Amino acid sequence: MKIKQIRAIIKLNIVLRLSDPAVSIILIIVPLIMAPFMIPAAKIQLIAQGYLHANGSEQVIPGLAVLFSFFSIQLIIQMFFDETTWNTWNRQQVSATSLSEIIAGKVVVAYTIQLLQLSVVILLSSWLLKFKPNGSCLAFIIIIIEFSAVLTFFGTLLVSWGKSADIALSLSNLLGILMAGLGGSLSPTSTFPNWAKSLAKFDPAYWALTAFKKISLEHGGLASINKNLIILLIMAILFAIFTLIGFYYTPLKEGND
Repeated sequence: MKIKQIRAIIKLNIVLRLSDPAVSIILIIVPLIMAPFMIPAAKIQLIAQGYLHANGSEQVIPGLAVLFSFFSIQLIIQMFFDETTWNTWNRQQVSATSLSEIIAGKVVVAYTIQLLQLSVVILLSSWLLKFKPNGSCLAFIIIIIEFSAVLTFFGTLLVSWGKSADIALSLSNLLGILMAGLGGSLSPTSTFPNWAKSLAKFDPAYWALTAFKKISLEHGGLASINKNLIILLIMAILFAIFTLIGFYYTPLKEGND
């Protein structure tokens, strides 16, 4: 695998993303618009749970950030399938660039998209909506870094196994809403029925959001979220492995759309 070829793929895909940033900007702006309407109700919920000094943003901001991060998976899917629409996917592979280098370059850009979106939403919320976690900032950053990796490989997993962009995009939206909701993006998992609480433990959003809650409301540090970090890492590795298997057995074909 040649670093020079990977850099070329990264550079090309960054230029393509920057040429049409509208969707990325919308996915950052919309949660910031929605949050003020949801924060008062969340504040009441948190106070009822015993978090007397909460202002509601501790629940709403991470939840919306995670929800819209799932929506941004469509950008990852489109980034891959655009190559087949333009009939450039196979051409790149017969050039000096190998399939593994193409995938590596695109994964780096996809990860950057996820990391920036999640980070910008959190940072702007700290400034605009008084979102101030009372725990470790380092632990918060590490969760963002790790969860972004999970979402990136989840997106590439859908690409590698999807037979078309339409199927992959539909699955990303459907599964994204289900996983974000089940993980507690829109309401605390403590209010769920027992079967949903059990199912949530297989959801990466659940482990990310419970970590955010510990850090935001319970003065949590790295020690308090060790289990969350380990499980998210395992999920990222599994998604990555199944992504590679998918590209091996069901490679993208020219003309997919």
